[in-house]
Amino acid sequence: MTGSGAHGGGRRTMGTHPPDGRPSAVDRVVATVRSGVRDGRFAPGQRLVEADLMRELGIGRNTLREALSRLSSDGLVTIAPHRGASVRRLTRTEVEQLYELREVLEGLAARLAALHINTPGHRDRLLAALDAVQETARTAEMPQYIDENLRFHRTVVEMSGHTRLLELVDQLQLQTFRVQFRSAAAHDRTGMRGFSVSEHQSLAEAILAGDAEQAENIMRTHLRHTGSSILQLPDSDFA
Repeated sequence: MTGSGAHGGGRRTMGTHPPDGRPSAVDRVVATVRSGVRDGRFAPGQRLVEADLMRELGIGRNTLREALSRLSSDGLVTIAPHRGASVRRLTRTEVEQLYELREVLEGLAARLAALHINTPGHRDRLLAALDAVQETARTAEMPQYIDENLRFHRTVVEMSGHTRLLELVDQLQLQTFRVQFRSAAAHDRTGMRGFSVSEHQSLAEAILAGDAEQAENIMRTHLRHTGSSILQLPDSDFA
């Protein structure tokens, strides 16, 4: 799909889908860049070369720029005059603030998940997510472990039943993912992986027991620990 097609007759608002329900070209570009940031293909500070992305994705310039504009609004990409787009690097203050937000929002999610634990299928989903984290902590490389870690957190938020909360947490997690990965790799030899898994275990137990207050407290403490470990990274990992 070319850029002109994205701006032709019946122009759509960003983020909407075509009438047949399929993702638009802009949606697909956004998903590709988000996935690239998550899996490390696009590193913080890396330029997103328009010509390369247009050729790879088979899209026009207008479509790409609309997608980059949306990613900029999400805080994932920085667009500078005469320099183009690059993956945003976070300052220490931004990381601290993002983790403060995650602490509040995911704490709420854990509370709601505990209150909804008797929803059919929720117990099995949570136990499966916990098993995956524990298994990858023992046997997998860091990228796989981080993926399962995030999947566990996402499962808790999904169990809250709060759609808007899930959208907000997804955005925050994506912004902090790469710096979280760097921190996890830096601390991997100090027992931090095992400590994190232990906190996940305690969180799951509180949710399974339906203890909303305890679940919220454990989640908030866990994210406070994660944020603190990230802030110990050297200055070179921040903007």
